[in-house]
Amino acid sequence: MNPLAIFHEKDVFPNKGTDVADVDFEDRRTGKAVVFDQEGNVALVGNKVNSFQLLPGGGIHENESVEEGIIRECLEEIGCVVELEQNLGIVEDFRTRDKKHCINYCYTANLVGEKGNPVLTEDETKNGMHVIWLPLNKAIEKLREETEQLKRGEVLFYNTGFNILRDFIYLEEAQKSQR
Repeated sequence: MNPLAIFHEKDVFPNKGTDVADVDFEDRRTGKAVVFDQEGNVALVGNKVNSFQLLPGGGIHENESVEEGIIRECLEEIGCVVELEQNLGIVEDFRTRDKKHCINYCYTANLVGEKGNPVLTEDETKNGMHVIWLPLNKAIEKLREETEQLKRGEVLFYNTGFNILRDFIYLEEAQKSQR
């Protein structure tokens, strides 16, 4: 499967980023989900450290499939059991600072049962991690605004810059799949 996009540091931070040819990148698999509730709203995760909202998901453990990891991450981050639906594709990014080649997978998913409570780590609790539910078009608009902030150089968090671009693509792909 061809990636939907491939980002390098210069694509994310055009005024600050560097692309170093001799970096030995370590592969990191991550899984994300565009989770829909019964009303058609989408889950976004944020924290009190910054104003950015992103899709739920995270690193895939070595001993689990991408699908198992996405389901686990949704339970942890948004407190919900989900059923994966459609594979939206892969977005790759090369994070020079961290020497990581992130291979990001994303599925649409439906909430199974009721909304629950996230199972947060100590750091996530300390940072005020929370979930909001927005209609898909509003979630896309939110990520479009965040993308504009990134272009203006207003995103100071390194990984967040990559995550904004990735999640914006996934939300747009989810919208296309509903047509």
